[in-house]
Amino acid sequence: MSDIRLICLDMDGTLLDDDHATVPVRNASALRAAAERGAATVISSGRAWDLLREVDAQLGVTRYAVLSNGASVLDVTGREWIYRNCLPDTVRVPLIELLLDWGVPFEVYCQGKNFIPLARKEQVLASAFTSQFRRILATYSQFPAELNQALPAETVEKIHVFSVPPQRREELMERALAWGPLSITSSFQNNMEFTAPGVNKGTAVQALCTRLGLGPEQVMAFGDAGNDLELLRWAEWSFAMANATAEAKAAARYLTGSNREAGVAMAVERYLLNR
Repeated sequence: MSDIRLICLDMDGTLLDDDHATVPVRNASALRAAAERGAATVISSGRAWDLLREVDAQLGVTRYAVLSNGASVLDVTGREWIYRNCLPDTVRVPLIELLLDWGVPFEVYCQGKNFIPLARKEQVLASAFTSQFRRILATYSQFPAELNQALPAETVEKIHVFSVPPQRREELMERALAWGPLSITSSFQNNMEFTAPGVNKGTAVQALCTRLGLGPEQVMAFGDAGNDLELLRWAEWSFAMANATAEAKAAARYLTGSNREAGVAMAVERYLLNR
């Protein structure tokens, strides 16, 4: 029997249904049963913590949260930040000013909160995946009039641009990198996500495992897209969803059902609960 101690879960396209807000009942039930067996649930998301509060409530067993693509790790029960790797202000400040100038929809994750510039509020809400996720954004986000001034120094975890015109992606990448080293990734078509160099879910989960004294053979991980690749390669019990990208399927050791089919539960039931 496997000694799986952590279950690391990507959100969109993985744990959640297609509304980007609802945890299928079968997934929640399997994770609660796994918790009773001693396996801790780890939300592993590109989102900020405030945008995950309803997911946490649906699960009821979240122990840790890897946030902003791995820029930070939160001990959910103790509300302690275990790990952080934030964007330097020398990059953050001019990048935000450029995005405001370009007029693209974007948000900034900082200390577990989500900040959307007031001037971009309606544009960002219109860019939300679904009406359910639009409600979450509207309910849990901050909307400052002066975004850079509202952000404490050296605390920005991630800048997420919902949509960049394809013809401008290379220009944006070049200009951003000119201000300093960055990690740049995507989790869905046309979006861009900017974090500090070296930030990824795999690095963050490794930092958590070092704290807990666990190895990759004790970690089960699920993902479907580009921001999951490092974690899927590192964890020995890694699963790509049936709806995952070809890259994610190549990175994972196993395949499971789609997010619509509660593919997370399928794997947890089979490999951890032995059903």
